[in-house]
Amino acid sequence: MIASQTLAPIPMHPEPVLTEPNVIRWVIPAGIVEPGLPVAFPEPLAQLFRQEVLRAAIVEDTAIWFWLGPEASWAEVGSRVRSALAQALSTPAQWQITPADDLILRHVALEVLHGSVGEVIGSHGGSAELISVDDNTVTVSLSGACSSCPAIEFTLRNRIDQEIRRRHCRLEKVVAASN
Repeated sequence: MIASQTLAPIPMHPEPVLTEPNVIRWVIPAGIVEPGLPVAFPEPLAQLFRQEVLRAAIVEDTAIWFWLGPEASWAEVGSRVRSALAQALSTPAQWQITPADDLILRHVALEVLHGSVGEVIGSHGGSAELISVDDNTVTVSLSGACSSCPAIEFTLRNRIDQEIRRRHCRLEKVVAASN
């Protein structure tokens, strides 16, 4: 008789994406699924895409983002997505991922700049705008009080860079756009 194994549930929790209300970012432990653009999912997650409950996804180092299909709402399908994701994460070898560092980095950078880092910058009379993402380098424009602030390097390195790097370890650097 073969003893059955019970796998411990993978811890995860949903977070809203500030820039896109039809997207939920499911925070998961790092290293379960390779970061990138999923092109195939294990069941039952694949079924949610076939049924157009979900329409797109990206995987960052510690989270998976899901875009809702046109007729879905998170209030209606959130528990189904959680259950399907938990099952899919238990079979990580069945995920097919295409590398997409700059795409992931763009989403992460926008979320950081619109989240708590952007709030801190705004509280000091400044603003930060994403200009580009290319080869894992993020270019931002700092304006308002930030444009002539002597602490601009501190803001770039210790606020923006650190927070993006926490969520996307392949970040090369954050640079200020030339004015």
